[in-house]
Amino acid sequence: MNNSDIQICYRIESRMNEFILSINRAYSIIEADKLHRELRILDWIFYHVCSNEIKKFEWL
Repeated sequence: MNNSDIQICYRIESRMNEFILSINRAYSIIEADKLHRELRILDWIFYHVCSNEIKKFEWL
């Protein structure tokens, strides 16, 4: 495993944060809430995948 796997996790997290900011700017609170629920599911998946990758990297 190499460091690029960890960088990908940071990059995905950064893009998700940018997406959340753009949702907040473009949509009403009610519309944004629906999109935020979907993002929470993706965030949960992202967290588990990347935390496992980070753990693998730390073991090396």
